[in-house]
Amino acid sequence: MRIVSFMPLGSFWTERLERLKAEFPGVEFVLGPEAASAAIEGADAMLASRVDLSVYERAKVLKAVFVPITGLNHLPAELMIERGIKAYNVHGNAESVAQCALALALSFYGRIVEYHNDLRVRKWHGFWVGKGAEDEWSSIFRRPCAIFGTGAIGTVLARLLKAFECPVVGYRRHAGAPIPPNFDRIETDLAKAVASAELLFVALPLTPSTTGLFSKELLLAAKGKFIVNVGRGPVLDEEGLYLALRDGVLKGAGIDTWYAYPQAGALEGLPSRFPINELPNVVMTPHIAGSTREGTFMGADQTIENITQWLRTGSCSREANLKEMY
Repeated sequence: MRIVSFMPLGSFWTERLERLKAEFPGVEFVLGPEAASAAIEGADAMLASRVDLSVYERAKVLKAVFVPITGLNHLPAELMIERGIKAYNVHGNAESVAQCALALALSFYGRIVEYHNDLRVRKWHGFWVGKGAEDEWSSIFRRPCAIFGTGAIGTVLARLLKAFECPVVGYRRHAGAPIPPNFDRIETDLAKAVASAELLFVALPLTPSTTGLFSKELLLAAKGKFIVNVGRGPVLDEEGLYLALRDGVLKGAGIDTWYAYPQAGALEGLPSRFPINELPNVVMTPHIAGSTREGTFMGADQTIENITQWLRTGSCSREANLKEMY
């Protein structure tokens, strides 16, 4: 049995994998990207985030891939399904992503970015300078919310929103499963879920069935809604999002996941083909919702749990669905 790890040496991964080696002395662990690449032909399992397609093509006896993140859209799913290779992912950053989603909404409704930037240049707001109701911020208490995606992120987010006494509707495509904690009800009709709330939180993975789920037509009809996207950019139609924000159909948006990213090695780049980043009713983060130390460590620990369970039983409870890409 050989397991290769493409995670960097000298990081927190090394310590965790060394403990795993001690627990399973009969398993060959090959650690570090260079060594793993050289040993991939005889590997039974692989621990990796993103590696080149050629690595999978050379992995003739590979049975399992352990992914230390949630997203799977970087995996060669067709090749893996054809060869019977299983994928196991984690949800270690769910709390961090949910917190970021809520923070984006609170920042917009609280006008935090605007007030902060103005005070930096000595511009005041509020009753201190004789401003009235037109200069107030808004609370999200008791505002109706809908969460699109009722998995790990959505479940944490629903719990956070209940602290604000918000009614929470969840959206998922299939009926029948139990209603997760802190959701008031589940909708399987997308339009009804959108119509049910003012704050719309998108926490869906990018799959063939979710790409463009929020169509241009749907977004241009979402009058008065505020939308947060911490799932993947293309779940929302790019042009439709821009037009709905520009024309004031949407109240605003909090966006962490985008449509375009800087090229390798670059530190700058536009996040969209449209000037969404220039609009005044948008609060933005650069796809870092899950980038917390706490989330990274939790994801690593869950990955080690996955490998341990697989080595002991030959399977793992966190098996991902490669057809659904989640």
